[in-house]
Amino acid sequence: MEIEFYGANCIKLKTKEVTIVVDDNLSKLGGKTATAKDNVLVYTNTMLHDEKAAEKARLVIDTAGEYEVGDVTVTGLQTRGHMDEEGTETATVYQFTYGNQTVTILGHIHPNTSDEVQELVGGTDAMFIPVGGNGYTLDATGAAGVIKKTEPDVVVPTAYETKGITNEVPFAPLEEFLKVSSMTAEDPEDSLKLSKATEGDASQTRLIVLNVK
Repeated sequence: MEIEFYGANCIKLKTKEVTIVVDDNLSKLGGKTATAKDNVLVYTNTMLHDEKAAEKARLVIDTAGEYEVGDVTVTGLQTRGHMDEEGTETATVYQFTYGNQTVTILGHIHPNTSDEVQELVGGTDAMFIPVGGNGYTLDATGAAGVIKKTEPDVVVPTAYETKGITNEVPFAPLEEFLKVSSMTAEDPEDSLKLSKATEGDASQTRLIVLNVK
């Protein structure tokens, strides 16, 4: 499995049989849609829907459940969103399983993660987590707390200040997360090749930063 980052919380996962794009609302943020014809589009929150992306996709997934998409199993778990009152659940955490590899996309969840989310995420090979704050997503402190609870093998930050992406309230720069988390980023990579990324010492979470496509 190969994974690319397109800014905001937009991620593209590619396998032999399918390309899955997560949270493509880039055309609303001053960018260009990352979704191409016949891609599968997944949204962690219905508020992120983007018609320009959806009209290209062959399938849109935006609710909890289990789906078979080509050679990938998609598991969605409903949970509390970052701006939700207690007892409300508008966000969906998605885990993608390809062979024996797992990738979890958290999206804009509340920092007080439920036991169900921690059970799903625990031990995942790679976790993509927003870090830029701005009121509707995890900030540096919240993201660091979730990482400590879940202990993934690899962490990839998303939703931080990025050239070409314009939010109503700007995301915080990645450096704020690095300071708070005390994690050391490896040299940025163009994509994450999961089988190679998880080789080595699994007892310590690795931080990988992806260049924006």
